[in-house]
Amino acid sequence: MSKIIDFYKFIDKIAPFETQESWDNSGFLVGNGEKEVTKVLVALDATEDVLNEAAEKGAELIITHHPVIFGALKEFHPKNIAFIAAEKGIAIISAHTCLDIAEGGVNDCFAQALGLENVVKVDDGEGLMRMGELEESLSCEEFVKYVAEKLSVGGIKYTPTDKKIRKVAVCGGSGGDLYPFAIKAGADAFVTANIKHNQWIEMRRDEFCVLDAGHFCTENTVIEPLQKKL
Repeated sequence: MSKIIDFYKFIDKIAPFETQESWDNSGFLVGNGEKEVTKVLVALDATEDVLNEAAEKGAELIITHHPVIFGALKEFHPKNIAFIAAEKGIAIISAHTCLDIAEGGVNDCFAQALGLENVVKVDDGEGLMRMGELEESLSCEEFVKYVAEKLSVGGIKYTPTDKKIRKVAVCGGSGGDLYPFAIKAGADAFVTANIKHNQWIEMRRDEFCVLDAGHFCTENTVIEPLQKKL
């Protein structure tokens, strides 16, 4: 039977923890690595609902994208997610920025979820962005509707354009800072999330089509493929 540490080692192979950003806190964050595992729950975040679901299903391990412990913990009490997990005897492994840049990680899965073809990495200095082609060119309004359907998102904020869209750059999560790299790479549109007010102004000035499809929806595309790998 597998132990928790075996899952850590497997994730370290497909998304090496040493490749995470210096400010990140990916890794084995809660629990005993020698504990045997019969069930694993995979989620974007370790929320209290996720912990309760894991406990109900008898999962000894939760694997998340976002770290359950990010900044310094100054208190450790029953309202703290890591405390609740430890109390329930549930371990947590988080793979954040290392999974963002990994082959087959967040951004490859994001591109796949949008049905992009001929996907390549974009040189953005971080290894995050991917770019691929739609099967056919779409108007901006058609593309927004297409993305909303593919990601099952109710609403999308975007900068309009009269240009047809075929080449699409993507970056799951907060990728607003990277939009100049999408332009430089020759993308017709860029899909990401968490775009700041000043970035919207710059994008409108550049007359470049950018879609904010939400942090959850752009990154949750990795969960099912990661579950299958595990």
